[in-house]
Amino acid sequence: MQEFVSKLLFLFAVAALAFAYGFVSHWKQIFPYELLRDANIAFDALLQARKEAVRLKNLDFWDDSGITGPVYKLNSATGIDENVFILGNDLAYGDASTGASYLAWIADRSGKVLHAWRDPGEIWAPLQDRSSVGGDWRSYPVGAHLFANGDILVSYQGVNVFPISMGIARFNKDSNLVWKNTGLFHHWFTVGPDDEIYVPDTVLAASPMAFPDHRKSIVCEQGTVVYDALAILDANGTRIRTIDLLAALVNSDLLGLINTAGQHSTEIRTCDPLHLNDIQVLDAAKAAEFPGLDPGDLLLSFRSLNAIGVLDPDTETFKWFYVGAPHEQHSARFYTDNRILLFDNYGGRISRGTSRVLSVNLGSSLAETVFPRPDSSLPQHAFYSDTAGHIDIDPAGNRVLVAFTHQGLVLEIDAGTGEVLWEFVNTHPVDGRPGRVSVYTAKYAGGIAFPMNSGELH
Repeated sequence: MQEFVSKLLFLFAVAALAFAYGFVSHWKQIFPYELLRDANIAFDALLQARKEAVRLKNLDFWDDSGITGPVYKLNSATGIDENVFILGNDLAYGDASTGASYLAWIADRSGKVLHAWRDPGEIWAPLQDRSSVGGDWRSYPVGAHLFANGDILVSYQGVNVFPISMGIARFNKDSNLVWKNTGLFHHWFTVGPDDEIYVPDTVLAASPMAFPDHRKSIVCEQGTVVYDALAILDANGTRIRTIDLLAALVNSDLLGLINTAGQHSTEIRTCDPLHLNDIQVLDAAKAAEFPGLDPGDLLLSFRSLNAIGVLDPDTETFKWFYVGAPHEQHSARFYTDNRILLFDNYGGRISRGTSRVLSVNLGSSLAETVFPRPDSSLPQHAFYSDTAGHIDIDPAGNRVLVAFTHQGLVLEIDAGTGEVLWEFVNTHPVDGRPGRVSVYTAKYAGGIAFPMNSGELH
């Protein structure tokens, strides 16, 4: 018995010493800290690669509902006659005989395709100033703008690529590439009144990253902090100006928004402190509805901060900032009556779909759920998107197109009642089997002034 107790105490002592040394190793960052850190990073990267592999072709899930193709369904005929512009990818309306597929298309509300742009294939190969994580990578389209002459501007991101930012490209109505910019641009962008392009830009900085005159620094265990700037390009894709958004937060005395849940008060442990995912320009016609703001002010959405803010591009400081109801939101929009509309990915109740459309008042900071309303019935289809999500408001401000990206679903909502007026389910045959294909952007297609090709790709 005594021998057993001695062995047990010895094992406890060894375990205690191992624990103590492990603590000191992490605290002092001595051997085997770096070895364990690198192993953990590699493991996380493997898990992420496996997760991304599911979406390697923008296929979200196989659809076993019996739906074999895209569904366009009109639930209300009241005032709904605009065509819709939808951004696709190489799985959308694919033609196995020719290998052609749609990058984007315009359809009427019954689903008749009026015009289509051919998917160009991989325009970002070979990779420039980026590295592939594993041997398999691809780009996919995220944001899009439709010009009156039929040109489209498209931003791209990458799967199994670091950083994920791939660039932005312009195509004409005949699907020909007009220009591309291989800068580290990503997510959704906007085109201003002078055709200037406001697009999220990526900055890579070594860790730790210190802030002058502040007792804070950003520490990323992977060694590289990926944060965001705002790039302004001219109509030909040439960079005009860059605004560093970490500097803008510091200069606005908002650095406290970036924190690490009460630990390491002087160290912000993150590799992605901002995650800018959308930019909108306040135009002159709408500025009167937003007291204290001016035409040209920029509405920004930061996923990592669960926050939205309005930036003055002249002073490069924030006029207004909001953190509260939304969680990892996307697609913030200037709405009406001093309100912002946004796609809130995680802020809603699970029983009500989780993702929702939220309205935030700039004056009172009060938030209101526009969809789904607490007293309304829920749509037939699941409408949760863990990442991405996009909204577009009709010119009159009465209706909203909502793209639930990773359900391959677009719903048109009555902004006043929350009623679902129209729906689109992006189901396409993939390898002989129906699958839901991501929808990153859906917009109202007004002001068309070019001859359309009825969806024929040549």
